[in-house]
Amino acid sequence: ASDVYKRQMYMNPNYKLTTTDTKVILFALSVLPAMELEDTEKQAQLNQICCISAAHKLTTGQNKFTLNEIRVISASLQIVQLINSGELDADSELKSDCARYLFDINRLVPIFELDDELFDKE
Repeated sequence: ASDVYKRQMYMNPNYKLTTTDTKVILFALSVLPAMELEDTEKQAQLNQICCISAAHKLTTGQNKFTLNEIRVISASLQIVQLINSGELDADSELKSDCARYLFDINRLVPIFELDDELFDKE
């Protein structure tokens, strides 16, 4: 496969997202910017743009994501997982919202897990 294809498809290309997957990922994408965990304003802006782009693709049925879109999906799912496990603090309303997706989050995190060496190529 070409480098362009490899950059587009870090998620298992044989995995088809379900309606539930899409709903859970869209929720997680809303959590990442709200947590304000970025070190710089530039990183916060990049994450926000990538979250919006990934959400647009999810809601329009597109299934090819860029590395940065996969990165924010992966980070968003992991953040919700950390909130659910109590390793990341959040307000009680957000904790309750995250808890509703506990099993789906735990199922999706490995699907969107990234290999660190992929970022060296970007």
